[in-house]
Amino acid sequence: MTIPARLLALVARFSADEKKLTASASGYQETEARVEYVDPFLELLGWDMVNGRGLPNNLKDVLREESQDGDGGRPDYTFRIASAKKFFVEAKKPSVDITTNKAAAFQARSYGYTVGLPVSILTNFRTLRIYDSRLEPRSTDDADVGLLDSINYTELPTRFYDLVARFGRTAVANGSIDSFYGSTTEATLAVSAKFLARINGWRVRLANELHGRYAELTIPELSDLAQKVVNRIIFLRMCEDRGIEARENLRKVAGRKSVIELRTLFKKLDDRYNTGLFDVTDDRLQDRYELNAALFYEFVEEVYSPASPYNFAVLDADFLGQVYEHFLAMRLELLGNGCIGLVKKPAYEDREIVTTPQPLVEEVVQRAFDARFAKAKVSTFEELCAIRVLDVAIGSGRFLVHALDKLVNTAISILKVNPSDQRIYKVSVNEFRLNFQSKRRLLEECLFGIDIDYNAVEVARFSLIVKLLEDEAADTLPNAKRILPDLNANVIWGNTVVSTDFNGPASVLEVTVPIDWANEGLPTEFDVVIGNPPYLTTDDMRKANRQEFDYYKAKYTSCHKQFDKYFVFIERALSALSPSGVVGLLVPNKWLTIESASKLRGHLAGQMAVREVLDFGNETLFAGKSAYVCILVLQRGTTDFSYRNIHKQSEFELHPSGKGYAQSSNVLSAAGECAWVLPGTPDEHKVLSMLYANSRKLGDTVDIKNGVQTSKNSVFVISNYRDSGPNVLFQKEGVQCEIEKALTRPYVADSAGQVKSFCNIEPDSLVIFPYSVGLSGAPQVMVPGYLRRNFPLGWAYLKHYRAELQKRDVSPPPPAGCFYAFGRHQALETVFTQPKIIYSVNQTGDKYAFDTVGVAVASGGTAGEVMVLNPRDGYSLEFVMGLLNQRAIEFFLRKRGSPFRGGYYSRGSAVLADVPVPALDLVGNAAHAAAHHAIVQDVQSIVALKSSMSGASGRAVIQLQRRQQSLLSSLEQRFNALWGFTNQVQLIRLPGE
Repeated sequence: MTIPARLLALVARFSADEKKLTASASGYQETEARVEYVDPFLELLGWDMVNGRGLPNNLKDVLREESQDGDGGRPDYTFRIASAKKFFVEAKKPSVDITTNKAAAFQARSYGYTVGLPVSILTNFRTLRIYDSRLEPRSTDDADVGLLDSINYTELPTRFYDLVARFGRTAVANGSIDSFYGSTTEATLAVSAKFLARINGWRVRLANELHGRYAELTIPELSDLAQKVVNRIIFLRMCEDRGIEARENLRKVAGRKSVIELRTLFKKLDDRYNTGLFDVTDDRLQDRYELNAALFYEFVEEVYSPASPYNFAVLDADFLGQVYEHFLAMRLELLGNGCIGLVKKPAYEDREIVTTPQPLVEEVVQRAFDARFAKAKVSTFEELCAIRVLDVAIGSGRFLVHALDKLVNTAISILKVNPSDQRIYKVSVNEFRLNFQSKRRLLEECLFGIDIDYNAVEVARFSLIVKLLEDEAADTLPNAKRILPDLNANVIWGNTVVSTDFNGPASVLEVTVPIDWANEGLPTEFDVVIGNPPYLTTDDMRKANRQEFDYYKAKYTSCHKQFDKYFVFIERALSALSPSGVVGLLVPNKWLTIESASKLRGHLAGQMAVREVLDFGNETLFAGKSAYVCILVLQRGTTDFSYRNIHKQSEFELHPSGKGYAQSSNVLSAAGECAWVLPGTPDEHKVLSMLYANSRKLGDTVDIKNGVQTSKNSVFVISNYRDSGPNVLFQKEGVQCEIEKALTRPYVADSAGQVKSFCNIEPDSLVIFPYSVGLSGAPQVMVPGYLRRNFPLGWAYLKHYRAELQKRDVSPPPPAGCFYAFGRHQALETVFTQPKIIYSVNQTGDKYAFDTVGVAVASGGTAGEVMVLNPRDGYSLEFVMGLLNQRAIEFFLRKRGSPFRGGYYSRGSAVLADVPVPALDLVGNAAHAAAHHAIVQDVQSIVALKSSMSGASGRAVIQLQRRQQSLLSSLEQRFNALWGFTNQVQLIRLPGE
């Protein structure tokens, strides 16, 4: 490949002047080196170094530090894709020998380490050094510690395309950093975990120390005091490393270990900043309780070199927000040993603690604001200041932090048409910044949030203050007192979805925290409502606070059957909008199709409120957690909406703002409360339309029944048994057992091995079935006397497990003494029917088997097997088997069902019932009858081939496989002819592909 001429010219020019540029007495400065050598080289890698596209600050590829001395506390270059940091470059002047300079290496490594990036670059153009920034840096490390590669400028032409593959803009956008140097996500998690462990350690040590001296302090009071101390330390270190406060001032004052001097410092800082962090008049540490100065000094020492590997100049509000999301999941508690420790808060006890990925936060905010500005354009700064934004579940404040970013960048776009406007100032080519006073006004007047967690409220306020100070330095801040806003009226402690009309005893009110928005001083309506509301099941809500759960059901339309808490937040958010207002939320995607969300869908459809759905399908975006989500954008009275299905996370990362498939809102109005099966492309729309045309529902064609639910398979299911006359022998818990075989029925325990398309299922186990056919013909549980007389071995076995069986939730309640009744009464009259089709609820399209024996299968929750039986109107089970194995139907089922962990898609009985079946007149239409007959024959032939394969080997298997493929193709062609498909199905991607 040809080496760029510009690169060869750069190398030649540097070579000619190398001695002069690298001399220790050289007057050549870092700024000159960046402009003349580093910038042009990085531009050759494909990066937009001067923001030629005029992107707002939050979306620029490259953030530059414009300090003249190269010691401004921030990296010289931050390289990003869609606002996500990918790597830093720190530049030095050529006279600095970066191959031996420990301080320069530590600086570059600490930038990357602090925010969890796997790699950082240090260069003076003479040498380019790539460091592994996942290794914790120490100021005493040699310059080669963590070094991955060192490239002399003379090697740049030969190494150029290797560097393009690693650090070129296109390569980085396609994941080259992760490919070459390891996962950015894992690195970020590791660093944030270490940082969290450090500040959690402070919380515990401080709480125990205060508790030892002031026993009257409650745990909540200790928690609040500890959090304030943590915030003070982080705030001051960030101010120091950004040049806002004098370097190491906190260290110097704390080092004197004087409570009086600390109080003096806090008073001075309160006068200067007015954040509430240092409030003397309302701070119990200042008033009644004395902070242990020696302990405080220990904490302070941990945030300075050599004990600290962090550079607080790059530790921004986004990173802090992710750390604090974990911080908020833990609470202080007095343990049994008399010490105070950290435990999970009740809301997190049975859940993983995860943070919302930053790209999702940014995209929710971006889409909400874009929709609002499209509806009602904002053309002046005063109009922008009139925008009211609410986060309904503020948490650590990350959504509002990014909303502030959006407001600031919008303000710059408005004001830069008049470059002489005093509210903005130019920092480089194509880059302007909003002055501090204008940013503060936007924060104070525009942004609001609510959270039921008091500590979250404190954290959110802190995060917003940290964000306000980003990009600021001592010379850009006002030389005045009380320069920061008091956000007590902006971020409110309370329950977003419970008002003061809630009634209950004091103990319930204390945990419910109802509020009246107007009484709290919140605006009466909002232009933008954003957030990631809590996801909580009906059972979890009922257990946590029954009175609050009942309040939801009485107050909110969307509460139906097994509703989730986020339904309530969606409804409340929509009701808080101004006429042109927009909601942007990150919520699970199951609401689109599940039965319990039918009232929510009807509510949204009735208001024509859905503007956008960005559906991430079965992509697992939350680290370590199977949470399948969508971005939902709402705006009342929309005439059309768009739906975009993300098949791969990389698609979103490369094109986060891509638009979906636009359709008329009448589509949703017509669907109403029914499941919303939405196309994401014109091809998908065509396939769905052709499936629906001249169709009937499968639920009207066959019976679809769930399997049995014993609620204690470990007792009822018998595997690895052997016959012994009329009885069966087996082992349970190492004990030999024997019961009457007549008390059992055939059963399939290993569905993964048995349930396969076009195969006949074989039982692999037995299930104890303590039921007999009553006078009505329906199974009835055997009464104890009958069971004891006719099946004494079975009675003895079940009686042995009586205590375990009585712990189950059995519905309906069984007759007295029938402790062995199944957990649910479902399917007892149909489960042993044959023939039938048995299919697995969670699968990817190849788990439909024939049952010609009459075996039982189990169902429960979102797993197990379902039965298809009793076809009507001339349809046969073979036809249904062929139908369910078509790609077009699998496409429909993945759309209609729900994504499930492991890449599977759930398709319960309600989902399968909606499958569109070609409407055939099998009595009066000879062509229809012939088509049906041909499909049945193909399916029967495939089943026979499957059976033959089990005993075949060698070339016989190959021939059978070829014959099977031919029959499958024939089957596909026959169904395509019924639907009118040519190549439409091949043009679509199945969700998950």
